[in-house]
Amino acid sequence: MYRFHLFGSIILLVVVLSGCNGLVAIGQQDISGTPTQYAQVNKEPNPTLVGCYIRSRPGEFNRPNKYEYCLTKTPGGYAVYYYMVDGKTYRTFKDWSPAVINGDCMTVEYDGATYCAQNGEVWQSTTGGSDKHRMLPMQ
Repeated sequence: MYRFHLFGSIILLVVVLSGCNGLVAIGQQDISGTPTQYAQVNKEPNPTLVGCYIRSRPGEFNRPNKYEYCLTKTPGGYAVYYYMVDGKTYRTFKDWSPAVINGDCMTVEYDGATYCAQNGEVWQSTTGGSDKHRMLPMQ
């Protein structure tokens, strides 16, 4: 009975999070329109940076920030749709954001987070932070 209760609780949690978009915040409808901001491209982005990514949850933090981005190429140039939640204050940002692209790395101007392509993966670091966190492709 205990295993069934635990399994049922996990299923319920997945359903609830999926229903309120708790797993992934950026949807196709967000990036399908015309961007309101474009990235400054100093050097064409590494193809690995292009697409949609979510930061894996760092185990060393109790309430980590959540980061997602979609870097798209449009007729007007490259644009970044960005989502960020501050884990302590729950302050949220979800919109197109200016960014600077320098080949292997992109810095999002909203909060200064940097995303770099390295060996076929994308890694994120925050302003003033020396830790790098792996970004996972969103499906």
